[in-house]
Amino acid sequence: MSNSSVDWLAITSPEYATQQQFMRHRFLRSIQAQTPMLAIVSIAAALFGLALAFHVSAGLWSAQALVYLIFMLVSIGVMLEIWRSSRMRNLLSIMALVLPLGAVFAFVSRSAHTWSFPLFGAFLKSSPGQMATELSMALLVLVAFIFYRYRCAMWSQCLLSIAIFMPITDLLASLYQIPQAYGQVSLLASVSGLFSAIALLAIQMSQTPISYLFLMDDSGSHLRWRVLIMSLCAVALGGIGVLFKHDPKLTPVLITVSLVVIVCTLTITYYRKGVVHEQVLPPADLAFASELESAIAHQQFYLVFQPQINFQSGEMMGVEALIRWQHPQLGVVSPVKFIGVAELTGLIVPMGAWVLRAACMQAASWTDPGRVNLKVSVNVSPLQLRSPGFVAFVSTVLQETGLSAERLVIELTESAFVHNDSHGAETMLKLKQMGIKLAIDDFGTGYSCLAYLRDIPGDYLKVDRSFVRELPGQERSEAVTRAIVALGKSLHYQIVAEGVETEAQADFLKALGCDLVQGFLYAKPMPADALQAWISGREATPVLIDQAFSA
Repeated sequence: MSNSSVDWLAITSPEYATQQQFMRHRFLRSIQAQTPMLAIVSIAAALFGLALAFHVSAGLWSAQALVYLIFMLVSIGVMLEIWRSSRMRNLLSIMALVLPLGAVFAFVSRSAHTWSFPLFGAFLKSSPGQMATELSMALLVLVAFIFYRYRCAMWSQCLLSIAIFMPITDLLASLYQIPQAYGQVSLLASVSGLFSAIALLAIQMSQTPISYLFLMDDSGSHLRWRVLIMSLCAVALGGIGVLFKHDPKLTPVLITVSLVVIVCTLTITYYRKGVVHEQVLPPADLAFASELESAIAHQQFYLVFQPQINFQSGEMMGVEALIRWQHPQLGVVSPVKFIGVAELTGLIVPMGAWVLRAACMQAASWTDPGRVNLKVSVNVSPLQLRSPGFVAFVSTVLQETGLSAERLVIELTESAFVHNDSHGAETMLKLKQMGIKLAIDDFGTGYSCLAYLRDIPGDYLKVDRSFVRELPGQERSEAVTRAIVALGKSLHYQIVAEGVETEAQADFLKALGCDLVQGFLYAKPMPADALQAWISGREATPVLIDQAFSA
């Protein structure tokens, strides 16, 4: 991991912060951040109820104890899930809150027998019907947890919806003024079970279909309004049924079932129809985007560097900094799998800020003769380029790291120019005035426009690997590559060929007049320490550019 540090989520801009998809994930993450506290409240209520349950003489203490044990074990399981992806300091802070709960349990269990029953009788109800309801709620939460562990998110969320709505029967019974209604749950069981179920649902908040309820666009708002209106209608119909002497004891249960059906049916229907805004990620990417934001928050990324070599002299001229994700469970994740999601959600802005700082810091630390003058290339997304304060951020990074501006190359894709406005052009001019080099990456693969080649003060033009891959032999790719090189040369760009893997490709590109080359034929992307060893090996055994050198 890189030793550089930056407050990833503090780097924002108005355009970045207002993106619906990013705000949606930030909202979901804020809910998930409360999961430990929800689980702790559930455990506290379960401990209190468990301590009291042993002093109940109604003959149902074993069933009560089982209910509280299930809620407590599920909440502990939820906390363990969080600890797997959290830092040790989070674990210690949570343990500091959990340990006093043991003292509460010991105190209550010792003292409850000396208390008068009315003092805690309000917290415990021991009728067989209530025990059956509490046990059903506990079993629902337990089965939902098992479904969650086996990645059956839809079934887990449906069961949790039922469990969460079960305590509503008490509220409905009070609203309808129905004494001794069916389906009522004791206060402690309601608190422990409700918080346990919500905590388990919170860690699934970014997974479908429940995530559709929290979409920040018009589709999500439409779904929430439908749920609210139909739920109010169901409650009103229940009141009318009671007014006309419908079986009053069963009414709260029927209305509760109706509310569950409304939420589950509408949510799953929206999910299956795919009624989402075009900026919202596909369902399969929702959980992945949440993982990505967590990875950004915990800095699970590191940099590798791929050398760029002068085609004529064989001298190493610079390196391109490339990001890699060290996933706790999946290992190293290729940027091909997460860069697109980062672009769509806006997370590319804090991610790119870290890459820029880490790359500059690493390049500034190179003091040996073989690397002291190397340039470092960093990819910058269009969102970063259009962010207010980007130039000031780059200037601050250069000052803090001590890297000279002439050694930094900012690579921009064609989309940064095509969708750019006057502010972006002004940003590039300011970067050039600072002495920073500009490179046009992936030229020819997007909406190529000759006007920006004329107007943008670029220094490097990169021939995309998709063209290089088909060289030589593919007539059309050869023609396009010749045109790119000729055009770049006439505008005084240095031509960089990337993705070179064979000597035939290298010979063809060198004959066209390309200036720099990078690819597996010469070196693979490697960490900073491996790069030092690679440079030392080249110095010990000089190699001409015409000879293949594979890292």
